[in-house]
Amino acid sequence: MMSYKILIPIILSCFFISCSSDELSEEKSELNQARQIWNNAQIQNYSMDERVSCFCGGLLEWKVFVKNGIKEKVEYDESQAFGQSYDDIFKQARTVEDVFDFIEGLLGKDLASLIIEYDQIYGYPSFVSIDYNENIADDEITYSYIDLEIEN
Repeated sequence: MMSYKILIPIILSCFFISCSSDELSEEKSELNQARQIWNNAQIQNYSMDERVSCFCGGLLEWKVFVKNGIKEKVEYDESQAFGQSYDDIFKQARTVEDVFDFIEGLLGKDLASLIIEYDQIYGYPSFVSIDYNENIADDEITYSYIDLEIEN
């Protein structure tokens, strides 16, 4: 006969695995639903502000311009670039599709916390907050995607 000392941890571990699997499934479902709303809106030309909040150096705010779904240019305050080149900042800036891909890459990773908010009208990710490790201070990072302007 199996001891209760062995059986209880097995049952509890199954419960926690099930919960995390359900949570991941829900996050993927939300992501897919938001991406579908964005795709249905057929927005190909737009600009938006991307803001990064973290304990890191470098430029933390810029405006991304997208034409035909492709990142065309990035505008920012050059006095805040702290030695970063335009090419560095351009690579860092994300389109809405890039943000969806970024989030998809985060799902299923062992993160202390992941909070995602999607725009209620167009479905694009408007806020992503990541805490990579609960026991490490200053590793949190937040991305805000605001002021979407749709161009014709």
